[in-house]
Formats: sequence, structure tokens, C-alpha cells
Amino acid sequence: MSDAHQDDRLFVTALARGLDVLAAFQAGDRALGNTELAQRCQLPKSTVSRLTYTLCQLGYLSQDESGKYRPAPAVLTLGFAALSGLDLRERAREPMRRLSEETGLSVTLGVRQDLRVVYVETCRSPARVGIRLEVGSTVPLASTAIGRALYANMAATDRAELDAALAAQNATAWPALQARLQQALAAYRHDGFCASFGEFEPDIYAVAVPIPGSSPAMAINCSGPAYRLDEASWRADIAPRLMQLARELSA
Repeated sequence: MSDAHQDDRLFVTALARGLDVLAAFQAGDRALGNTELAQRCQLPKSTVSRLTYTLCQLGYLSQDESGKYRPAPAVLTLGFAALSGLDLRERAREPMRRLSEETGLSVTLGVRQDLRVVYVETCRSPARVGIRLEVGSTVPLASTAIGRALYANMAATDRAELDAALAAQNATAWPALQARLQQALAAYRHDGFCASFGEFEPDIYAVAVPIPGSSPAMAINCSGPAYRLDEASWRADIAPRLMQLARELSA
């Protein structure tokens, strides 16, 4: 939860914390206990215990025999409702599949969620290694190509707010991270795409492009194992094809 909301009299802190608990669950998590949730949400364990109890009572979490929690079916209702409203996701599915088959790479569509990116559509390559690519999976915004594409496409005032949140989260690592984001912004303005060559995962290369005019703002990403193509090929071949797809989807 952002410090900007602390003086907002209309802001319901308890609701925000409950939503933070739900957002703490990521693709691949089997079940999380109150201690793990408290660490992820940066909240006192006692507060998290009350929140998980309430969310269980409302049907948004379920508790297993070990006392840990996992999202319950009520969460799916919210997720499916959100996905059904993303018209671009439906239009992008078939051209994404074609690009994935033609290149042998994975193609993903994502939106920003706070300091991370959520995949809302994925076409996985059989050669994919390292990262789970599923609808609902999340990756860091600052160190991934798709996150940097979303960052580069933001209004300057929105980027400044995001910078403040990233600085608070990353502490001493922020100066180096900020420098990389500024490099990505300059690269996007010069080349029309953003890249991450082994920065997020050493064995993964990726390029990404924002989709102009998309609402909510989305970006499309192409990724694959580092041994598959060298950096020059990603820039000369894959990035232009991805940029063309983004232009088609924005029409």
C-alpha cells in the first residue's frame, strides 16, 4: 500500500490490506501461511491473521489441514470477470500463437499490477526454460522487458510515482535499478522496444513493446532461452516483428 494514501480520508486501509493479502499469492504457490503472507505484504502477523480469517469466512481463501491458505473459488469469479473485459486479449490470442509458432519463442501479453506485471495471455514455446508462463503469473516490472515496456509508455507523472514506490521497495539497490530503467526508457525512445538480455533470468532473453492506446495499458513480450538466438538477432529480427504485431493490435 502506497504512503500516498495515508492522508486520504476516503481510503479504506483495511480493504487495501485484504486485497494485498490476495495479491500476495502468485502462480506456482501451493499454500501460504500467515508468516509468509506477513513477509510478502510487509504487515504484522497479527493483522494478517485477522485478514486471512475474514477472507476465509467470505470464501476468498480456504485453509488446509496444515493451517496454510490458498485462493478459493470466489477469487476466480473476480479474475474471470476482469479477463472477460479485456477485449484486446481476445484479439491478440491468434496472432500471438502464430508469432510463437513462426519463431519458436514464447509470446505473452501483460498488464501492470503495482510493481509487477501480470500475464493475461500466454503462448508458450516448447523450448521455454526457467520461468513459468501462465495466465495470472507475475514478474517484476523493473527488471523484465515487458515491465520496462509498460514503464516506458507511462506518462511522466505516473513514472515519477512508480519510481518513488520502487525506490522504497529496493532501498540501496534503487540507484542501479533506476539507471537501468532510464537506459530502457532511452532505448525505447530510440529503437521502439525494450529488452532484457539475461538480467531477470541469466538463461532468458526477451524483447517487449507497449501496445499504443490499450486500456488498461498493455505490453506484448517475446522471450526464449539465451542459446536460441544471439542479441543481434533479437534486435534485428524478433523486435521488428513484435513491433509490427503491437501496431496491428493497436489499430
